[in-house]
Amino acid sequence: MKKWFAAGLLVLAVGYTLYGINTLTLLTSSGRPAAGFFPLVIGVLMVISCAINLWGDWREEQEQVRSGVVPSHQADPETEAKADALGVDAHGIDGGQAFGRDVFIVFIYICAMVAIMKPVGAFLAMVIFMLVFLFTFNRKQVISNVIYSIALPAFLYGLFKILLNASLPTSPFGF
Repeated sequence: MKKWFAAGLLVLAVGYTLYGINTLTLLTSSGRPAAGFFPLVIGVLMVISCAINLWGDWREEQEQVRSGVVPSHQADPETEAKADALGVDAHGIDGGQAFGRDVFIVFIYICAMVAIMKPVGAFLAMVIFMLVFLFTFNRKQVISNVIYSIALPAFLYGLFKILLNASLPTSPFGF
């Protein structure tokens, strides 16, 4: 199953990259990067990482077929010790069926953020998304949740809107 999921992600990454190459301008007439340059870089990085992931999943499956033994997951002792020191439950990091509900919740949150982005603007949509997301999965850290919910969207807004001059949906308040 992992192999097919990785293959599906690779196909999507290749499709995204090809779509970006064919529909966006990579360089301006003066030779500077244009609107398609950043998506091309992201697309190429996605293709490379998905291909590496697919290769690793394929090799793991081949090893299981050759040996006839399905390896059990054992956490690295150093990682386990760090997780215990930080008070983090590291046993569920690999996901699995127990986290299907969480994946569905994140999917709904992302869809809601995309839906509200146009009426409330990109910055406010990101802040709302971060607040809801962090308070769903990290209820105890109120102050850090608020700080992250403002800092990350502010950084992204500054990067894309101010530095890269990208077009983002504007809120009724002008930002």
